[in-house]
Amino acid sequence: MNAVSTTSLRYFAEVVRTGSLRAASETLFVASSAISRQLAMLEDALGAPVLERRQGRGKVKLTAAGEALMRYYKNVGNETRRLHSEIESLQGLKRGAINFGMPESLVRDLMPRFLSKFASRYPGISFNVHVAGSPTLAKLVLEDELDACFTFGDVAMQDLSILYSRLLPLFVLVPKGHPLEHYETLRLSDCAEYSMSTLDTSLWAKQQYDEMLAKAKIRPRVALETNSYELMRNVAAAGMCLTFTTRPLDDPFGNPRAGSYVPLKDPRARPQRFALSVHKGRNLPLAVEAFLSELTATLEDIERRAKAGPPRAAAT
Repeated sequence: MNAVSTTSLRYFAEVVRTGSLRAASETLFVASSAISRQLAMLEDALGAPVLERRQGRGKVKLTAAGEALMRYYKNVGNETRRLHSEIESLQGLKRGAINFGMPESLVRDLMPRFLSKFASRYPGISFNVHVAGSPTLAKLVLEDELDACFTFGDVAMQDLSILYSRLLPLFVLVPKGHPLEHYETLRLSDCAEYSMSTLDTSLWAKQQYDEMLAKAKIRPRVALETNSYELMRNVAAAGMCLTFTTRPLDDPFGNPRAGSYVPLKDPRARPQRFALSVHKGRNLPLAVEAFLSELTATLEDIERRAKAGPPRAAAT
């Protein structure tokens, strides 16, 4: 096998990422014919085709050799990042980049404060944060597009390595002044006569909530359906309706929104699994390892405080 040029490999990866020669041409600002020549040189060097030649405008499809080459390309990129990080670490953890993923429900309550604190300690480290649903985030971690991610629910992917996991009980976010505001606990039947906000089918929890309500033989009056946890929580806090949710992680006994988090004590209400995961077996850059170590320690501290219960009032 002849040597593979870095230009050919970069063009190949961009064709795979964008799905076609035409799209790659637009992002690389290189003529399609030039990309095609580089691909031909790449296949000549490897002695095997890397893309299936198909008619029409569908996305390109990798051959077995192409899949192996894509894995090689990602591994080279990961090891290059790690090398740079380790070299920089010789003079301290001063530079680096972290690609992290999280569901939208964490963009307000946990991560802004943690990111700010971490960045103040390591100002040379930058962040690329991708917000999406849990299945998408897990897939991006397995494709090494993300270094790590948070997920909610039972994301069954055997090549994920879980660094932290916790079951989060469900609550009902009840607006201020609502008839259910001062209940110590609620059952699903208590919520049946009131309007609710719900998730749409793009989010995994939609199925869980639908099954929960179906088992309770409840057909809720839907005031709002959305793919946004933030909007769902905020309209409930503003007085529009009730919503099922988990308590914010960063302050287990606080109420950052107007309204009350009332525990949902019902045999049909299953807790949600919250996890921090990475790609099993992948060597992570030093900056990412430091980030994940501090994040895990923060999560463990929050969990300890939650188990200890609310702080007692000072004696007078």
